[in-house]
Formats: sequence, C-alpha cells, structure tokens
Amino acid sequence: MTIMRNTLTMLVAGCVVAAAAGCATTPSALDRGIAHFRAGQYFFAADDFNDAVRQNPSSVAAYVNRGITRVRLGELNAAIEDYNRAIQLAPGDPDIYFARGNALVSAGQYLPAIDDFTRAIELSPQSAKAWFNRGTARSLVGQSDTAMKDWLHAIDVETDPWAKSAMRRSAGLEAQPAVAAATPVVGQPTTAGTVAPAPKPGMGTAAVPLPPPATLAATPPASPAASPPPSSVSAPAIDARALATRAISRELDGDHDGALADLRTALTMEPDPARREHIQGLLRLLESPR
Repeated sequence: MTIMRNTLTMLVAGCVVAAAAGCATTPSALDRGIAHFRAGQYFFAADDFNDAVRQNPSSVAAYVNRGITRVRLGELNAAIEDYNRAIQLAPGDPDIYFARGNALVSAGQYLPAIDDFTRAIELSPQSAKAWFNRGTARSLVGQSDTAMKDWLHAIDVETDPWAKSAMRRSAGLEAQPAVAAATPVVGQPTTAGTVAPAPKPGMGTAAVPLPPPATLAATPPASPAASPPPSSVSAPAIDARALATRAISRELDGDHDGALADLRTALTMEPDPARREHIQGLLRLLESPR
C-alpha cells in the first residue's frame, strides 16, 4: 500500500510541475488495464495487460495484474503461468505466492497451494491471510487438525478486529450474522509491484471441477481509480464455464453475493446436464447457512 501511495504521489507531483507546459499524458497499458478491470471489463483489461507484458517483459505488476484478470475470466492455468513468471522476477515477494496459492486452490491443486501459502508464511510470518488460507487448503485434503491450528494462529496474529471476527465465523468458531452485508469486489490489480497487502477475509470455495466449499481470506481492494474512457466496442460475453469459475474467484475474495449471482446466471446458460448438476450443487452449498 505504501508503494502504491508513493507511486500515485509521484505521478500527481509530476503533473503539477508540468502544468505550466501542459500536462498531457497518455495512460500506460498497465493503467488502462487497471481502469478496465475496475469497471468490470475483464476482456479489455486482459488485452491491456497483454500490451503491458509485451512492452515490458520484466514488469512484475503486468504479470500479476494479468493473472488476477485471468482468474476473473476463468483462465486458471494461464493465471498460474503469469504468477509463475512473476515469482521468477520477484522470488522474495510473499503476496505473489499468496495469489498463486489462491489460484491453485481454485484449480483444485490443494497440495501445491499449501506449499505456496507455506512459502508466503516463511517470507511474512505475520501474514494472517496466508496462515488462514493454508488452513483452508489443508482442510480440503483432510488435514483437519493442522487446518484448525492454522486458522487459530491466523486469528491470533490478525490485528484488525473486523477481520479477526470474520475469520472466526469462517472457521466455524463464531455464529454467522443473520444478514451478511454485501462485500465489495476485491482482488483488484495495483500499480505497485505486486498484489496489494492487508486482506478483509471472506468465505471461499475451491473451483472447477467443483469441490466442496472452504473458507479463504481475501485479497484486498486496491485504491479507487478513475473510470476508463467509454468504449464503443462491447466485450465478448462470458460463457457459463467462465462465469462459474469467476463465481469461485469471487467467493475466494469474499464477494459472496457476487458469487451467487454468477452461479445463478451460469445455471441459466449451461446446456450440459453434468455441469448444470455441479453448478446446482455448488449453489446449494453456498446458499446453505454457515
């Protein structure tokens, strides 16, 4: 967050200095991608981040942001490849391991996800979100005792009272509120070198093929950004498979209402009976009281 604020401060200061000469700048591909992402225009955002990668193949932010966008589009394998490249460029950044771990959980690759969350913990021992999500991944492979230990440790090191309470509810240690407030869409791109820190935890599930739900701490929203310029071209429609995967991503990020909306839409679009049954099963699980 500090890196991001410093970056924004330098940009504003630069504009002020250049005002006398006319501060006319063209947004970079990275900035355009972030604006499109925040407007929910994920296909356009992916194109922008493709340009950002081509323009600067060593940009950690370009790979991470494209990975985040690809998760939203349901392109999990491609997202994991982006995180792989980002880790090659910045092997000491715990947030990239955390992001890749979440993508691996979404892809049903729980053991590699445990390894990623463990690496994030090694690099940042006080990361409550990494402890919590490792517990979730462990619960998905049947390691109930170690999962609960991780969840309890995450709750112990979490300093935000709201987040601590949300983690307790997610771990089944505290009753869920009767009516949950809508959670903002999170896991957004950033102009900083990697994904943003400091989460607001939320309920989560694994992904296609659709396994049982689990609790996961979320990545946080990035700072607000200006809306992108209007476009006369419509983005391609997201199909049922991508919607179902995006729903899982939203659930991972704590956007429970958004996940339900995506699944319900996917159910109306999906023609395959087996996949419809999977979507209906996941809907029943997410709609059940926690």
